[in-house]
Amino acid sequence: MKNHMVLPEKFPRRPGRHRRDIRSAFSLTELLVSISIVGILLAIAFPAAQAVRQAARRTHCLSNLKQVMLATLAYESKGIGFPPGDDGRGQGFIVPLLPFFEEQKLSDQAKDDWASGETYADRWSRLSRQQVVQLICPAASPEDYRATLAGQGEFTGHYYGVTGPIGTAQDSEGSRIHSYRDLGLLKNGPIGLQGIFSPQKNGVFASKRPRDVTDGISNTIGIGEISRFEVVDETRDPMRSGWAFGAGYDSAKKVTRLFAIKSISGPINAPGVTLNDTPFGSNHPGGTHFALLDGSVHHVSQNVSLDVLKAYASINEREKVQSLDEL
Repeated sequence: MKNHMVLPEKFPRRPGRHRRDIRSAFSLTELLVSISIVGILLAIAFPAAQAVRQAARRTHCLSNLKQVMLATLAYESKGIGFPPGDDGRGQGFIVPLLPFFEEQKLSDQAKDDWASGETYADRWSRLSRQQVVQLICPAASPEDYRATLAGQGEFTGHYYGVTGPIGTAQDSEGSRIHSYRDLGLLKNGPIGLQGIFSPQKNGVFASKRPRDVTDGISNTIGIGEISRFEVVDETRDPMRSGWAFGAGYDSAKKVTRLFAIKSISGPINAPGVTLNDTPFGSNHPGGTHFALLDGSVHHVSQNVSLDVLKAYASINEREKVQSLDEL
């Protein structure tokens, strides 16, 4: 017979117990500590991820706004001036910029033969039912993509031309009070006359040229963001029109309503009261975006002085202003 060596068991059996019953496990204390650590890590990670998303949306929005401003400058470079805030038929300044967004098909549709019985308003409404992604802020909620004024399924835009400041403003050095010109008391709110997209004092629009911007293109706002819509009266809808619309007129062909262009009379992110001076604002934390006529784009704090904002909105008042990057 061969001798067999018997090795001791690594885990010796115990009377009345099976080997499978012997296993390691977390104690209740260890489990609670682990859960606490995971909770702390998630609490740190979620705000960081949210901040990254907000930064990405803000960058994307700035890029969209810059495209609109550069398209405006490209249009002006053709030697015909900046596009007017409205062409006299209710068409806004965005429509002639479409080829510069690679939206030639939409641009051609604006020039197509008229359908039987079609009005100007019908045509701009039909165009606005097609979304132009460059006109939408990625931080806006889906319900803010749609127009509310016409209510026929139109898409809105979030980048508006500036018709100038309303009221008065003081120089940054406090040396002078500037009083801005407007069209007077209107049912739908004031309309400024000293912006790049403003009408003339007779209420009719005309193209402006760089020589009209005596304040300097680096000191003048051309386009701003309104992607956050709030109203004072909660029972009222936000005042959003289709992106192709420009302005509305009375029976004497004098402008009374502004759609794709706005005057500046209130602070950034303030609730709106009237259509023509809906405040500029956004869903980006702390402010909104503006493009200057030199093509630069800026995030401007909602805490910026209203006097400064008005000074930048005028084209020809020669106000003394600080650089936007210093505010």
